[in-house]
Amino acid sequence: MEFMSDMLSGADSGKPSLFEIVAQHKMSDLIEPALRHVTSVYAHRYPRHLVRILNWHEEVYAAVMLVVERHYLQAYGGSFAEHFYGTKRVRTRKIRGNNGLTRGDVWGSLALLVGLPLVKSRLDQYYEKLSGGEAARLLGSSFAQAGQNEDPSSETAAAADGSDPHGFRRRLMSWRLSLKRLFKLCYPHANFMYHAATALYYVAYMFDRTDYNSPWLHMLGLQVRRLSAADYRAMNERSSSATSDLAAPANGSPIRFVRNMVAYLLTGGLDFLKVLLPLSIFFYRFLEWWHRSDFHKKAQMAPPPPPPMPLKPHPEGLSVPEDQTLCPICKEPRTNPAAAPSGYVYCYPCIFNHISDKHTCPVTLAVAHVDGIRKLYSDS
Repeated sequence: MEFMSDMLSGADSGKPSLFEIVAQHKMSDLIEPALRHVTSVYAHRYPRHLVRILNWHEEVYAAVMLVVERHYLQAYGGSFAEHFYGTKRVRTRKIRGNNGLTRGDVWGSLALLVGLPLVKSRLDQYYEKLSGGEAARLLGSSFAQAGQNEDPSSETAAAADGSDPHGFRRRLMSWRLSLKRLFKLCYPHANFMYHAATALYYVAYMFDRTDYNSPWLHMLGLQVRRLSAADYRAMNERSSSATSDLAAPANGSPIRFVRNMVAYLLTGGLDFLKVLLPLSIFFYRFLEWWHRSDFHKKAQMAPPPPPPMPLKPHPEGLSVPEDQTLCPICKEPRTNPAAAPSGYVYCYPCIFNHISDKHTCPVTLAVAHVDGIRKLYSDS
């Protein structure tokens, strides 16, 4: 729809809208916490194998995304999120008439896509450790979380215990504390400038003041453009040829067979991620709808218990008339029918007087009380 609206308005049809760019970045930012949540859930079930991966989740995720992003940049000219939304990266300055990505562009994009988020995440965590958390920054250092907001006096006291006669260790500790204070003072401003530069480029990109949607792409000299029909045809040709190139000709060797299988599974598995992601989103939405719907509640409800077996007439009790409309007590058609706790139906005055006197059902001789009598109503 946005592509057609751009064509009708006369704008550059190959330029993605700001909403597409933001959606790409949001998807990239949401994949990591989603995988962390899945890993944490299964780590509680299999702690022996997954706790280490959970402790080093960001590094493991960065290594996996390095392989994934490198494959998509080389095969499709864009990151995984960009290819998912039908866009690619092109060079601003063409090389021999070609605006495709070079080897340096690929590694620069990998540093932007994988390295920069990892470094920023670690810096954010280190700043949280030094500052003591949100409560300490708002209310003072006395509200710092446990294990955070390191005390400088402890380090200086350890350096002044007499084991450092030349003062080298004390000077090293002093420099270290100075660097920590400098980082704690400057990092909020650097973080603000980082987000402010991204926001300014968003605004400039939205008003067509620049063709770059981020300062980092501007530094690399890369733009994000929509994929055309020719790009899709070229990608299909390259993907088929890349698969045939990776799969070496079979010569009967088991090593060659294993190599071909690994190459095929690796290439096919990485390409299948663009299909697996929407399927996972659909499956998650389906589970969310299922747990909120009445179908889930009905499926969780236990089936109603079967009705109890009816009590049989006692040999010493009153006989039940063959005509079901007659009262077993007065043998007359029932008036104002009422059921005893045993389930047999009588006239209300008859059963009330009988239970009040004998406290038993006249047919089954089972113990009954007046409170257990239930009046019956019918449309007739």
